[in-house]
Amino acid sequence: MEKRILGKTGLEVSPICIGGWQLAGPLAFDGQPDGHPDPGKSYVLRLIRELGALGINFIDTAEQYGGGESERRVGEAVQGERNKWIISTKFGYRVGPDGERDNSSSPQRITPSLEGSLRRLKSDYVDIYLYHCAPALSELEQGRDVLEQLVRDGKCRYYGISTGNVSLVQAMIKLEMIDVVQFPSNLLKDAAEMRTLALAHNLGTQVRGVMAQGRLSGRYFEHQPQWRADDNRSRADNADDYRQYAVLQTSLPLGCTMAQAVIRWTLGQAGNHSICLGAKTIEDYRDAIVATEMPALTQAESERLEEGNDYV
Repeated sequence: MEKRILGKTGLEVSPICIGGWQLAGPLAFDGQPDGHPDPGKSYVLRLIRELGALGINFIDTAEQYGGGESERRVGEAVQGERNKWIISTKFGYRVGPDGERDNSSSPQRITPSLEGSLRRLKSDYVDIYLYHCAPALSELEQGRDVLEQLVRDGKCRYYGISTGNVSLVQAMIKLEMIDVVQFPSNLLKDAAEMRTLALAHNLGTQVRGVMAQGRLSGRYFEHQPQWRADDNRSRADNADDYRQYAVLQTSLPLGCTMAQAVIRWTLGQAGNHSICLGAKTIEDYRDAIVATEMPALTQAESERLEEGNDYV
C-alpha cells in the first residue's frame, strides 16, 4: 500500500488508519453507552495482524476506549512488530476509579496518562500523543512544556489534538505545540476550514467520522439501523432517516461502492492524509484498501457527489 507523509512529522503512514474505539468493547458512564459491542479480543488481535499484513501501519486508540482495553489489545496485537506500526493514542477522557466519567487534560494529568498508556500498549513510546479532551487555553503553555519534556525523554515522538475546534488549533499553532490534528469531516459536512489551516501549517491530519455514523456507508440505504443497547450510537437522535442518503447512489463513480466513493473523495481533499476508519470487519477494511488504490476522483466525479448533498 502506498504510504503518505503525515505533514511535518515526516512519518510514512497508510492512508487508512485502524480506529481502536470500535475494537475495545462496551463502556458506560452514568448508565449511558460510550463504546461498541465487543467483537472479542481474539478476533481483534487477528484483525489487526491481518491488516498489518495487508499494508496498514497506522492505528489510533485512546486511554478511554473500553476503559483501557483498546490500548491493551493494540499492544498485544503489535507485540514483536512494534517498529512496523505508527501508534496514535489520546488523553484527557478517562474512566474514574468508581467507573465515573473523568474529563481532564490538565498539565498535571498528561504524564501519568501517558505512563498508563505505555503500560497498556507494552511500549516504551507512542508515535503520536493527542489531546482527547479540550485543554483550557490558560493551560496550553504549561501543557506544551510537559509534552516537550516527554518528547525529550523519548516517550512520545509527536503530539497534537483531536478536535473540530478551529480556534483551539489556531491557538496551539501560535504556541508551536501541534504536529498532528485529528478532526471530523465527511461528504455531508466537510471541515474545509480545518483542512485549509492544517495544509497551511503542514500539520499531519487524521480524518474521523467519514461515514457519518453509517449514513454514508451504503449499508442503511434500504432500512434504518437498529443499534444495540451497548452501542454508543443508540443515544443518537433516531429521527434522522438514513434511507434519505440513498439518493447519493446516483452520483457514484463507475465501479465504486458508496463507502469507496466516500473514501476516495475524502483522500482527494487537499490536506487530508489518513482516514481513521471505524470498521469492525476484515471485509470492510479490504474494501477500503481497494478504494485507496483506485484512481483519484475527477473533478466532475467529486462535484457530482457534492451536489448530491443538495437532495438529502
